[in-house]
Amino acid sequence: MEYVTPNDFYKGLVIEYEGNLWQVLEYQHTKIAQSKAFVLTKIKNLKTGQVLEKKFDSEEKFKRAYIETKPMQVLYRDSENLYLMDNESFEQFSIPLNLIQKEIGYVKDGDNINVMIYEGSIIGLSLPPTVKLRVEYTEKAVKGDRVSTALKPATLETGITVNVPIFIEVGEEILVNTQTGEYVSRA
Repeated sequence: MEYVTPNDFYKGLVIEYEGNLWQVLEYQHTKIAQSKAFVLTKIKNLKTGQVLEKKFDSEEKFKRAYIETKPMQVLYRDSENLYLMDNESFEQFSIPLNLIQKEIGYVKDGDNINVMIYEGSIIGLSLPPTVKLRVEYTEKAVKGDRVSTALKPATLETGITVNVPIFIEVGEEILVNTQTGEYVSRA
């Protein structure tokens, strides 16, 4: 059993806090004159998806949670679950959609993704930095609209909406940043 202090935090670290697993999304070390150092963090509950901003004393200790990642293929989704298949054993699993609300917009049927497992239970998805998605709907560019940074909304094949440059058309594949949800480039 390994313990970590907030001084050891990094993006993606999973800790046990108040009986739940929390993933560090952001952190900032702060020291104010004549007081103890502390760490401002944004953490996500991996069970409920709740995101909190917390201030931890730099000397607090937390149990580090060891998360196993395993590649699995997305089979399909229904109104409540995402269904996956283990690429090695061909065993099928399901994840409630409410646990992966942020990630589900970047996952499509047939994708191979890494699944996070803690003590034998699936607790979430580990997405790559960018994903390739097809534009399903966007407005046509207006002739004469030549501003270099002009953006328009585009609905992608998974249902999410991303702002894209005006030259992007329906049917094109684009790369989307999974952390920010922003357009990166054409695929």
